[in-house]
Amino acid sequence: MAATIVVEVKNQVVPCTLSVGSCRITYDLVVDLDLGDPIGTQVIAGEWKLSPALMWLLGSLKAGDGVLDLGAHFGTFAIPAGKLGARVVAVEGSPRNAGVLRSACEHNKLENVEIVEVVVDSSIGEVEFVDLGPYGTISTPGICSETGYPTIRRLTTRLDDLPGAPFDWAKIDIEGNEQAALGGGREMLKSIRGMVIESNGYALHSHGTSPKELVQSIESLGLKVYEVTDGELRRVAHPVVQPETIVDYVAVRKELNLPPGWMERPQRDDTEIVTALMHESKHPIPEHRDHANRTIAGLSRKLAKRYRKVVNAQIRA
Repeated sequence: MAATIVVEVKNQVVPCTLSVGSCRITYDLVVDLDLGDPIGTQVIAGEWKLSPALMWLLGSLKAGDGVLDLGAHFGTFAIPAGKLGARVVAVEGSPRNAGVLRSACEHNKLENVEIVEVVVDSSIGEVEFVDLGPYGTISTPGICSETGYPTIRRLTTRLDDLPGAPFDWAKIDIEGNEQAALGGGREMLKSIRGMVIESNGYALHSHGTSPKELVQSIESLGLKVYEVTDGELRRVAHPVVQPETIVDYVAVRKELNLPPGWMERPQRDDTEIVTALMHESKHPIPEHRDHANRTIAGLSRKLAKRYRKVVNAQIRA
């Protein structure tokens, strides 16, 4: 396990209020003013909110549940989960983020949140880690010290070797290395009830995998995978096509829990999928267009035909 690195930071405390079902909680987040963290900037401005998938997870857990927060950042999920009474193990590879998270736990007087400062991978070893605020990840050929990114050397561990198991729930968001993390956690994940996992198609490709392979890995654990929008969950269609570059998937082992205000809808049909893919191909951010073009190139013959029909209809309109 990696040794803790002490980093001095200039912090701002930001009061937060969150409604989870019928429960209203108040807590404080701590933001490092020197880091220039974009999420921290949004938190200070009152413009940031948890994703629908993480709101679903907060609405599903109960006091005393074991929760793994892999990629905890400065605690935007771990702190409210702890305030709801969950037993949280917050794993963070960035020393600076981990330091801010410790400050937040102390400020909120949370003794039920354990911080583990280590990088999680498929095996135990040492890696170059890109220390970039909310985008920290194990370096890749395109994102590394040689291409100008801030990096540090960090020890790695596996999910199966983390303290605090068994867990009821997990949130996993480690910027494209999710597939590798799952590979090193199959024993621990056998008993998990459900998870929220980010799937960033561009980042996954940088790490040598894809959204389709990530979904297959989740399903191989005996979990059912759902797409998420505000208050809605839709079973992922097969063959797996992720039109949007960045999504959060909800995965559950048994029956889908629907907190108050949530509903299950039918999975997206082919037309919905390829229409979303067409819009993503026109995204202003190049990485999103890159993901869309790669996805289009890998479509099945049936979906490729439907995609051409949708594009042609758009041109005629």
